[in-house]
Parts: sequence; structure tokens; C-alpha cells
Amino acid sequence: MAKPSAEKRTEATPERPTHALTVVQPKKLEGLLDTINLLNEVTERIGEDRSGDLGGGGMAGATQGQQGQSWRDQAIAHLPETAAMQKQLTDHIQTEVRGLRREARRLSHRTTKKGVAHKLTELYARIRRLNGLLTELLETSVDVIRRLYIRIFVDKQAVL
Repeated sequence: MAKPSAEKRTEATPERPTHALTVVQPKKLEGLLDTINLLNEVTERIGEDRSGDLGGGGMAGATQGQQGQSWRDQAIAHLPETAAMQKQLTDHIQTEVRGLRREARRLSHRTTKKGVAHKLTELYARIRRLNGLLTELLETSVDVIRRLYIRIFVDKQAVL
């Protein structure tokens, strides 16, 4: 028995009504998204004075209100000398490399588990990048050291 061609098959089958599916987000999710957007906004109300928490004596809060500067601007204005920043950055990067080497040593004993080789490769690549950054740090200009210092110690971001 000969099979009908594709054109004959489509003509022979009755057309089925296609229903358009519409997806509507629940109201609860919209409220959650609004809350997340509010959390992402940085306002002066949220940036509270933490100088009393760190033993600063509370004087930084008074100067912040008078000058209208944020704590980040004040931290940038009072950066240490270039040699001190370079030493702190070097110590921070060396500490991170030590931690990564420790983790690589720990993972190397578990070579029978899945994904360990991939994790080890990523760890060693990160160690190489950090060591490269460390050698560049010794030769870089003051501006680069200053930007990296602000990124790591003021903004509390990761090195890489």
C-alpha cells in the first residue's frame, strides 16, 4: 500500500483549532521583583553609619552628614600610601593563592569523583591568573594600584 505524500496528508486531516497559551505571572512574583529592584537601588537612607560598629567613635557619621559624602568617598579620600596599598594587595593575593592551593591539594585526593579534574583545572587556572596579577602588581603604576585597592578593600569585590 502506498503512503500518501505529505501534501495529501495535510489536506486529508481536519484542521484542529490551535489554542494560544498565555503565561501570566502571579501578583506575588511581581511584588517580589519590585522588592528586589528596591534592594538594588542605593540610596542615602540605606547607607547607614557603621563607624560606631567598627570602633570609629561615631565621628565619621557627623562628618558624613555635614559634608554630604558617602562612606566610599571618604574611604577613597583617605587611602594609605602607595607602598602600603601595594603591600596589602600583595598579602591579600598571596592569601587567596594559599587558600586555592590548599583546596587543590584537598581535591587532588578525591580524583575518583566526577568533576574533580575540571575543578582542579579551574583552580590551577585561577592560581596562574593571580600569580600573573601579582607579578604585574609589582611593575604597575600608582593609578592601577589605587583602582585595584579600591575594588578589593573599599568595594569588597573579588580579585578576579
